[in-house]
Amino acid sequence: MTASTPHDFGVVAEHGDSFEFHVSEAAGEVCRLIDVAQTERGPRRNELAGIASAAWRKISVRVVRELAEGMGEAERTRAVPRLKTGVNRLSPLIGRELAVLLWALQEEGADAQLEAILHGWRELAREERWWLYAKAAAPGQRTGIGWRRALFHALSEAADSRAETLTPEKKSPQKASSRRSSNRSRLAESPSATGPAQEKARKRKTAAAAANPS
Repeated sequence: MTASTPHDFGVVAEHGDSFEFHVSEAAGEVCRLIDVAQTERGPRRNELAGIASAAWRKISVRVVRELAEGMGEAERTRAVPRLKTGVNRLSPLIGRELAVLLWALQEEGADAQLEAILHGWRELAREERWWLYAKAAAPGQRTGIGWRRALFHALSEAADSRAETLTPEKKSPQKASSRRSSNRSRLAESPSATGPAQEKARKRKTAAAAANPS
């Protein structure tokens, strides 16, 4: 992938923490998500996740649409948010949402569960994605174990359990808005959705099973 001027996906602070998503459309290449933290010595970059460009091409339109639909007014610019080939700068909020999806997609077995994982991720509210990011980004978490592996199981199983799998054509903005409202109401009414007892116990059980298969 050739060097290019970074493209901002929505509003991104010029000198604040951010994420970079390097998109390549070349066969055999990898699309990479990088955390960019500002320090006294300058930006510190840490690669968080990467998936094959072929896999990204299959889901990119729906991922971009989902991220854009969830953005608040303060996160938007006049231009329609889109990801370009090359380097894309993302706000911390958007970057965390994307990281959750990419972590699940780089797990073993994800190629066969691509649509299921994408659907499960789209069904999450933004607040749920941010909470999952905090868990999966904690020290000691890595591909194949703990919360990273739990994400794969949770997202693929959540989608498989639904009777209908939404396609890009079937999912209307009205349905997306209704789904997000429902998710937000559930979060407000039941704290367990964002992490307390029941949800934590279920996720930990899934992670433990993934990390210690019998």
